[in-house]
Amino acid sequence: MNKSSYFSSGILIALLIISSSVFSQTSKKQIFKNELKNANKVLQHQFRDGAHNNRNELSKQTVNDSEKLKQTLTHILDIRKNLPAFTSSVRSCDTVYLGDTLVIGFTPGDELIIDSVWTHTGPIIVLGDGLLKFQNAEATILGNLYVVEDARVIADSSYLYFPQQFFYERIIILTGHSRMEVHNSTLDFGGLVHNWATIDSAVLLFDEVTKPDFSTIAMYGQSSIIIDSVDVAGEFIVDDSVNLEIQRANMVLLWHQFGAGAEIDISFPDGEYVDNYSFNNSEPGISGIDYNIQINECEIVWWGLMPSNASDVTITDSDIRAIGLWFEGSDSSTVSGLVNNSHYDNYTAPLDDRYFHLNNCDVMTWSLYTFDTVVVNATGCILGEIGVMGKSVVNAFNLFIDGSGGYFFGTDTTFSVIGFSALTSSLRSSGNSFLIFAYSSQMNGLVQALERSVLMLIQSSTTEAPTYDAGSVVWMANIMFPSSGFVNSVEQIFGSAWIDKGAESELMDFDHYTMYYQSADDTNWYMINEPNETEVREDVLVNWNTQDLKAGAYYLKLDLVDNWGNLMTATKPFTLLPLVLGAEESKPSITDVMVFPNPFNSQISFVIPSERDQKFELVIYNGMGREMVSVTSIFSDGRINIDSSQFPSGIYYYCLKTGSENYVGKLVKF
Repeated sequence: MNKSSYFSSGILIALLIISSSVFSQTSKKQIFKNELKNANKVLQHQFRDGAHNNRNELSKQTVNDSEKLKQTLTHILDIRKNLPAFTSSVRSCDTVYLGDTLVIGFTPGDELIIDSVWTHTGPIIVLGDGLLKFQNAEATILGNLYVVEDARVIADSSYLYFPQQFFYERIIILTGHSRMEVHNSTLDFGGLVHNWATIDSAVLLFDEVTKPDFSTIAMYGQSSIIIDSVDVAGEFIVDDSVNLEIQRANMVLLWHQFGAGAEIDISFPDGEYVDNYSFNNSEPGISGIDYNIQINECEIVWWGLMPSNASDVTITDSDIRAIGLWFEGSDSSTVSGLVNNSHYDNYTAPLDDRYFHLNNCDVMTWSLYTFDTVVVNATGCILGEIGVMGKSVVNAFNLFIDGSGGYFFGTDTTFSVIGFSALTSSLRSSGNSFLIFAYSSQMNGLVQALERSVLMLIQSSTTEAPTYDAGSVVWMANIMFPSSGFVNSVEQIFGSAWIDKGAESELMDFDHYTMYYQSADDTNWYMINEPNETEVREDVLVNWNTQDLKAGAYYLKLDLVDNWGNLMTATKPFTLLPLVLGAEESKPSITDVMVFPNPFNSQISFVIPSERDQKFELVIYNGMGREMVSVTSIFSDGRINIDSSQFPSGIYYYCLKTGSENYVGKLVKF
């Protein structure tokens, strides 16, 4: 696997441990309707301007994280209260199965020891003072692992396999005073990057661990991670008052979080081999930081920065793997001009809410992360990842996301629009988010709607068909082809108009779609078909009768409407050509018509040498079917000279009528 494919933001960890309240259907209806109105306006404005020419602090998790985690997992963590009769009958050392969920720690001293081949389908929760121990075991776990309160998980001389169908499908969370130790064992996540989180005063200990897969580990509160000898360490999001100690490890990406009040003025060492690296408030050039990082005897260490609002950061003479700009609070910000794989001699980021300066630095990847209720407008950037969290809003246009930092994701209760952009990475909505992907191309990875999210694909292409969870919804509005046709004919317009939802979703569903056309010189839309209540998937959307329409530039519009009354629009340029251009090109002999020069430049001549003083009609069209020249006259000497100096370079067509004869041909302007 390419190294760059490993790097996806651990911010996803934070969003997974934040409680997401489920909106009522009524409130969702109104929110979606208002947001879609605004999104349609913005997208149509962007489309007209050049598509055819080529929103509570959630980011800094402190001691409240365990409470938020418990809220998120209420249906399984609060079993004692919900099932008192059942729990009172549980004996010491029993393990409890609730559906596919294994719970260890109902009573004091509860433990489960695995010492052979063992498979569990579903989540595992270890709570209280419960103990889950793998001793010389070969375990397959098809679910998440939650270690909370004072619980412990120990793996010794074992192989633990967590299969994943897609990256970040599995997560291991340690919170409270819990502890997880892995000694002389292998952790296998199926070749895909996966999630960890340590919160409160939880401890994670690795000692002689084989872990072939890259991991994203978020650290909050006063948690601690101590690693001694691991092949692929992964990336660590370091914040609050945590302690991170790593020695004898490979492939370490350190995300230094610089919160409000942080003042940093440092240089990072060469990351090929790093020994005795310390980052804390006692080091020169560092203040306003509460965490501690110690790195010893590590190879391939990458430096990552996460500067937040109200931080003051200067980095000098450093090779920086990734910079993830955090946007917190409630302000609006505009970001433009950030480009991956760039060198910065003396650069101050154009951000009013923080000071971020680079002196003689190389930056491989820029990424953006939004929280709380901020609004960020991003344009004209080449980025590695965008993550939209909390209740934030992101409007992203004319971007290239190359996947070197991860992918584009929206979660929690966010609203995001990405348009007129290209992604060589995955696209994912989750939580209760709403994500619109419009007039764009996704060229690598998955397209997913997870949990209770809404993903809208508008006039966009993807490498694979979108997938969705039982509670989510996917929209597809796409006018595929053709891009041109002829007047006075019936043109078949192909595309897709459908809304799919999971079996458990209480969200919207398909109602109907309608097609319209508009001349580029007009402001009115004209209906092509009555509302169609049948979904279409890559088939004929409408048969468009172009009788009595003029040749020229048009737009086609597809309105996709759900059963809540929400509407989303897809628009595509279309050219109507004169019907004569659909005829076979005439091949007159030299005694009939001569056209020269062809290719032409400033002038072109049409000659009929056999007759003089003959009436003619000549029309020249450009490749979009617009008339460039229309002349009706009498040959004076059998020649027509046309001034073509103002014609742009390209393909043209002519129709010359002389008496009963029609000549049709193609011209080229160089």
